[in-house]
Formats: sequence, structure tokens, C-alpha cells
Amino acid sequence: MKKIFLVAAVATLSCGGGKSVKASGDVAPDWVAQGTGEVNAEGGKKMQGVGSASGHDAKARRQQADAAAKTQLDGVVTGLSAALGKMSESKQADAADDISGIAKKAAAQSRQIRDHWVNSDGTEMSLDVLDLASFKTALSAVDGDDKLKREMSANADKAFDQAAKK
Repeated sequence: MKKIFLVAAVATLSCGGGKSVKASGDVAPDWVAQGTGEVNAEGGKKMQGVGSASGHDAKARRQQADAAAKTQLDGVVTGLSAALGKMSESKQADAADDISGIAKKAAAQSRQIRDHWVNSDGTEMSLDVLDLASFKTALSAVDGDDKLKREMSANADKAFDQAAKK
């Protein structure tokens, strides 16, 4: 009987991939309290989205939490691209749309789900992170106007700092 319980517990904990999940009752990681937005961390500037989901099916709950975190990070990237658009020296009528599109492509290449945590009531939290340095590197690799991409990379730190103050 103990073996069946142990196998069931291991199978339940292993569902949903290799990302870490803290056991209920543990103290929440710092990113849970920080929430969605811009963060100045020891490793550099980063944008993060924190999503949550509840439910009995661990795999579905994790997928929902990941999707919610991605949606939250998309909002942060939209804010960054809006700030970059305001800083742009481009006279093109559609420069803001181009900047937004380039930012979304660069974010898609460099973002990643980094952690999960389940609180004591069974709500799972997911962390989607985009390092500003990785974002700037990805800008050069995505399709788009090269002048705009260079300008975006040059202004990214300033735009990040402005967005972080809000």
C-alpha cells in the first residue's frame, strides 16, 4: 500500500515538466511578491509576468498558470514598446506599429517560463521572464527595419527605467 501511495505521489509531482514546484506550506519565492512588471535584479534588468491558476488537474493548472504569466508579460512588453515608440526619432507614420511588432518578435525569442510555485490552497503560480539583455540581443536577430532595431536597442535601458518608475 505504501508503494502505491509513493508511486502515485511521484507521478503527480512529475506531471507538467521539469520546472521546479515548491511544496505547499513553503515560503513563497520573491517573484510572487514582486508580481508582474519591471524588476532590477542582481543579474540585471528583467521583465516578468506572474500568472496563477487553480484546479485539481495539475497538468491543466500548470498550463493555465503558464498562459496567464505569458499574458501578463505581454502587457509589460507592450508598455516597453510604447515607451520605445515615444523615444523614437523615426518620422515614419507606422513606426509605433513597427516597433511594437519588432518588440513582440524579440520577446518571443528570449522569454522563458522560469519557475512555478503552488501555495497552500492549491493555486499554482507561474513566472515568465524576459531579461532586458537577452531582449536587446534578440532585437538584432528578428526581422524588421535595422535602423529601428538599433534605435530600440540603444533606448531599451532608458525605456525600461521609465516603465519601472510607474
